[in-house]
Amino acid sequence: MNKIIPALPAASLFARQWPGLLLWALGWVCMLLLDGRLGLSSLAMLLVLTAALAAVWLRLQWSLLLGLMAVLAFNWLFVEPRGTFAIDLQQDAILLLVMLAVSVLVATLMSALRDYALQVERQALAITDLRDFGEVLRDADSALDCLPQLQQLLMDATATDVTILALKEALPAEDDMTQVVLLPATLLPNETDKRTEREQLSGLWHCLRSGHALGPGSGRYQTLVDRYLPLRGRHAHYGAVLLHGNNGVSSESFNSEAMMQAQALCDQLGTALERQHWQQQQELSGQRAKELTLRATLLTAIAHDYRTPLATILGAASTLNEQDDRLNHHQRQQLAQRIVDESTRLRQLTNNILQLARLDAHGVQLQCDWQSAEELVGSVVQRFSQAQRIQLALAPHLPLLWCDALLVSQLLDNLLENACKYSPAASPIQISVRSEARAVLLAVRDAGPGIPEALQQIIFQPFRQGEALALGVDAARRAGVGLGLALCRSVASVHGGELRLHSSPRGTCFEFLLPHKPQPVPPAAIASHSENGN
Repeated sequence: MNKIIPALPAASLFARQWPGLLLWALGWVCMLLLDGRLGLSSLAMLLVLTAALAAVWLRLQWSLLLGLMAVLAFNWLFVEPRGTFAIDLQQDAILLLVMLAVSVLVATLMSALRDYALQVERQALAITDLRDFGEVLRDADSALDCLPQLQQLLMDATATDVTILALKEALPAEDDMTQVVLLPATLLPNETDKRTEREQLSGLWHCLRSGHALGPGSGRYQTLVDRYLPLRGRHAHYGAVLLHGNNGVSSESFNSEAMMQAQALCDQLGTALERQHWQQQQELSGQRAKELTLRATLLTAIAHDYRTPLATILGAASTLNEQDDRLNHHQRQQLAQRIVDESTRLRQLTNNILQLARLDAHGVQLQCDWQSAEELVGSVVQRFSQAQRIQLALAPHLPLLWCDALLVSQLLDNLLENACKYSPAASPIQISVRSEARAVLLAVRDAGPGIPEALQQIIFQPFRQGEALALGVDAARRAGVGLGLALCRSVASVHGGELRLHSSPRGTCFEFLLPHKPQPVPPAAIASHSENGN
């Protein structure tokens, strides 16, 4: 990680540079042993080689100092007249100058190469940190969950304590701590200076609202002890970071490459928070648009499809009220039956609309309980007006159903009504229930003409009945607005199940698959277990 490196103590410096010092010692031992066996120029080359090898480990200042001392010592020990710094021959002076120049050049080049290698290593580590943090943000459910990782990365990058303030949602008009996440929760855990804490909070909010870095090296509020960095998105700002300057970190440290790395990490989180914010806004807008569309559709249905039954009821009631004395008993019964039929139709339509609106609402809560499949189907059949047409095929030993009984009953009601509406009047309608591997299957089958493949998906959409009526059924029998199957699919969906359609020219079958749930323990078994335990 790209860290601020503090000054090392003398012991640590020696520990890092002892190989270079050892090389100088070995070089001098070799030169002293070979004195008299090799010429002056060969000894000079040995000194230059020693200086070059030692510069790999030694800092620049040490390399220059030892190189200068080595040249002077070489002059004292090996250049005639020995034991003095005097130089008799011109070529010896040139040799010493060349030795010094080469030592200085090698030390300078090695120091620059070492610094460049360290810089490349730091940049590689910084890139790795950015990449790893990006992967953490990608896999996180919420960008706010990544605040601890960002805090640790910033502490590693700047060698200072870090505080992060991040918005939960949109920027409030006034500074409101309930709208942000503060990490850690206390700015000054080891101090009691509330004034300093208030100033730091003000600095965080100002940095958040302005979107600019504040403090040493930023060009703004240079006299501050602390440094503030914004969490920047592309179009807005979503938080701020406080780098505490009261723990011995010098203000020069805030001008280093570490600040560029810290700002890059902050921008990475700011971009993730902005993306999350826009996703939430998009989901909210989609939900609102869906609700508005549903509301408009419901109003259209009420305005259009309520008029006919209401007009029929009003006409029949008016006739009974105004011409009762002119009507015979059979006519009165016909008008009363018409009122009952249209009222039943209105009730069914109203129930479908209300349930569809409820199921399409965000966060719908079901009233689920354990239900007997036999009792549920039996109650639906008993209420059905054409119960004589229904054939039951219930498998033995059916498991209990965990469901909302009202919704499942309404699903079966709608499927039975459709089966009656789109099949010959005398044909049977079959209801079958059986248990499969992962679900209980409730099926309603009719003997109608079937549904063309092109219409098999359209019929599940609300208010699309008119497009699915090319089935040769008279208009009187297919009165309705096309909400039944849309409601059935919604009921299946909120139960975690599925509504499937199988159709052929010999009939149509709708299958509702309700997932299995772990069966409740019978009270008798519980009592028996308690007695055995006692």
